[in-house]
Amino acid sequence: MKRDSLIKIITFILALGVVGVFYLFINAPSPTILPQPFSITKGESVASISYRLKQNDLIYSDILFRFYLKMANQTQNIKAGYYVIPSRADMKTIIKLITTNHVASNGIFLIKEGDTLKEIDNNLHQQNILSASQTITDLKIQDFQVEYPNLFHNIPVTNSLEGFLFPDSYHLPQGLTPQEIIAIFLNNFSEKTKDLNISYDKLILASILEKEVKTEEDKQKVADILERRLQENIPLQVDASICYAQNQSFNDCQLTKESFNLDSPYNTYQNRGLPPTPISNPGLVSIKASLKPLPNDYWYYLTNRKTSETIFSKTLEEHELARKKYL
Repeated sequence: MKRDSLIKIITFILALGVVGVFYLFINAPSPTILPQPFSITKGESVASISYRLKQNDLIYSDILFRFYLKMANQTQNIKAGYYVIPSRADMKTIIKLITTNHVASNGIFLIKEGDTLKEIDNNLHQQNILSASQTITDLKIQDFQVEYPNLFHNIPVTNSLEGFLFPDSYHLPQGLTPQEIIAIFLNNFSEKTKDLNISYDKLILASILEKEVKTEEDKQKVADILERRLQENIPLQVDASICYAQNQSFNDCQLTKESFNLDSPYNTYQNRGLPPTPISNPGLVSIKASLKPLPNDYWYYLTNRKTSETIFSKTLEEHELARKKYL
């Protein structure tokens, strides 16, 4: 009897230990110090989801994650979508997030290709994601240089974050600080461009392409034109830069003769070279076009106001005729 009692006591202690370790793991906060984006594709397996959570240091054990999901009867309730995992989130929090599809009350926040920092800030306020006293426009590269040393290598630290807010759909939980929101955008930019090795100058060029022309081929052609203009020290003469110089926004941009005389480092009619920062937040097509220009013999281009078609010209004379015909 004594032996049987001892075995029962040891078994009970061991069981308590296993349960204790289990609850320790599911309640342990992750080591992440910033909110982390995490996407789940439709039909993705639990094994794949748990493996990626573990690889991203969002959980300590993928095995315990799957076990807890099954124990909580939540395996079939995981929903596809783009999530933001809060900093220091424990396993229970993550499971609740991905099984209830919890998002901000205003739903999805969208950054469109070509949106500017100011426009994004306005949209965040309109959707009540930022309060009236909060803003992302005052944040600079220096505020994130420690966390993203490779992303901001050799860029003036007082520059804005224009160009790095990657166009995409985001699920932004309520209560995030401006710094946490920017970190979500930067994480996505880093992930989407990690294989592209894009320099700051190329990002500036991509931001111009985003606002100037529509199709992938036209973007590549204009990238070649602008690169050759830079090499020959010819002013870029980009209309989009004038809109940005006026108000850091393209909403209701009005270009007049006086606009082209605006005293601004962003005025590419008055200044040679690239603008000092990107003038928008470009998408992948524009970024890739800046990295792979399409060689051509053109030196000028404009957009047909009626059809939005890009009209290319080889000489100034051809360009002037096109201006009279299409503008």
